[in-house]
Amino acid sequence: MKFLKWCLCAAVCLTAIASPWWSASAFALRGIEAGGKIPDIELSGVTGEGGKLSSFVGPKGLVVIYWATWSSRSPAILQFAEKELRRYEKLGLNVIAVNADHQEMKAEDFAAVREKVKELGLTLPVLHDKGLVGYNAIGVISTPTTLILDNTLAVKDAYPGFPSVAKDDIPERIDAFLGVVREKRAENAQYLLDHKPKNYALQYYNLGKRLFLTARSPSGELRGGVPESAIDRLNEAIRRDPEYFRPYLLKAIIYHAAREYAVRDSALDNIRKREFGEPYEHRVLALGYLEMGMDNNASDHLKLLFSLSPDDPAGLFGQTLLSQRRNDAVGAKKAATALFASPKAKEILGEDPAGLFTPDGAVKPGAERAVGNTLERLLDIEKKGQGMIRPDAPVQPNP
Repeated sequence: MKFLKWCLCAAVCLTAIASPWWSASAFALRGIEAGGKIPDIELSGVTGEGGKLSSFVGPKGLVVIYWATWSSRSPAILQFAEKELRRYEKLGLNVIAVNADHQEMKAEDFAAVREKVKELGLTLPVLHDKGLVGYNAIGVISTPTTLILDNTLAVKDAYPGFPSVAKDDIPERIDAFLGVVREKRAENAQYLLDHKPKNYALQYYNLGKRLFLTARSPSGELRGGVPESAIDRLNEAIRRDPEYFRPYLLKAIIYHAAREYAVRDSALDNIRKREFGEPYEHRVLALGYLEMGMDNNASDHLKLLFSLSPDDPAGLFGQTLLSQRRNDAVGAKKAATALFASPKAKEILGEDPAGLFTPDGAVKPGAERAVGNTLERLLDIEKKGQGMIRPDAPVQPNP
């Protein structure tokens, strides 16, 4: 793999984000930073009258939940908002749901939205963003996304998706905005997944991974092109559990290493069709895209990761590399500084970050291979001491 070459050959110059890039709001949206005002868009009524966004604001502000009927995570957050978040209306913070199904809505589309609202038993105002003007202007990356706005329509926070910890996280952030004092929750270092592999898909994934590693030379090059035995096992993992995203990602990494880019993109298409909400998922996908040099995709997942877990050491590692590639010296230094300050960085990276990067965020001379090893460790595609395995070795599923 040519990760180190990509890492050291930065090519794309982008404007650095003025506010700290690990700020939750700055990273949950593409088009606006924390504190910026969103457009006072015109909303069409779905379950009642429409109007300007500002007409729905309470004395303290407004919670806006962007959602869609095609989003598998939207029903849960809408029901949560109906049962839990509407209590904030007594404190002057109104709650609305804004549908983002399609840019152009037909009568049958609105009917489908109304049917979903009825099915979920919602009584909060449900509206539609005409032409997705607001959705596109603020740059929503993940659907659903929850916005916390003050009474001037300034974005105070933005929370992507509805991961396992959202039922605690979202009220905690609203309380912080309103100045409600609450006991701080203990940090949960165990990232939760909504989806666990089924039907022994994990075992086939691990076998495919090991076969891939045996096909690589010590320098990381593939011997003899695509290792079909590895691809066969990964395809079996996908067959057994089509919702398990790791086999698709590893297939893409293998095809990328073999310079089979069209097949790589086909594997990635299956990933793009899925919704991701957990920090673990965004972390792995961000680093996987970095491994393949697909920096814009990596950037989106890093934004979502930092929105949910602002000080994630693996994310800080990835952001340092991404900032280098973008010739963003300020961003690289900020990322490296935060990474050095993380008490868990060495444990998670498997290396002392001070041995990988300079204080300015550049890869230290002679540390290039260590940086590549760290990336693969975070992707869980290389394990020290892993032995050889015969291509015909049977899978030993857990009982």
